[in-house]
Amino acid sequence: MKAPPFAEDRAIQITRRWLPALRPITLGALVGCSALFHRGATVRFHGEANDPVGDTARVADARVRRAADLVYAGVRVTDDDVRFTVRFARGSFDSTNTGVIFDLDTDRDSTTGVGGLGVGAEYGVSLNAGSHDATVDRAATDANCPGTRPCRYEPIQRAALIISADGMDAVVPRRAFAHFDGRLDFRVVAYAMLDHGRHTITSDHLPNLPAQFVVVR
Repeated sequence: MKAPPFAEDRAIQITRRWLPALRPITLGALVGCSALFHRGATVRFHGEANDPVGDTARVADARVRRAADLVYAGVRVTDDDVRFTVRFARGSFDSTNTGVIFDLDTDRDSTTGVGGLGVGAEYGVSLNAGSHDATVDRAATDANCPGTRPCRYEPIQRAALIISADGMDAVVPRRAFAHFDGRLDFRVVAYAMLDHGRHTITSDHLPNLPAQFVVVR
């Protein structure tokens, strides 16, 4: 079933005030560096899901040449790291402006964290192809949040990112997530980043409804 059209997406609110001052992690520094992924490490927890081809939202913006069409997302947790993987349908991944965010419900309680479809996210992990970087974002509150529950994210850490022809992988130290036992629930949103990241347009979600999230156990 086709996803509904999405207007300019303002649900992903990430304060980036300090990021431009950091040196970006370049693809050339990462290619072939297998040590980043600790390939021999034992995977303690794992969750993944596939997504149908051709279920992207209708994007009526000439700056988005093709809507990023998610076909796979996975999370693997070892003793030291958490690896995030996304893959896109052939020809739909624009490495100049595509971004994704993993909404992570690390306490597996939908009533805490940033509210979403079945998840309450304590963290978000953003993978941004256009800027060749990834960030760990923590749930936060401000004066615009209703009540005391977080309603946005703020970045707390950079992460290693590898970009391939059809997707992205990021590795985050497990210690970046407080009070995290390795199990979580997650959702993924793909979007186009416009105006140097000031605006985003959502193109796809994973998983599709009626599924609310992917389980990592």
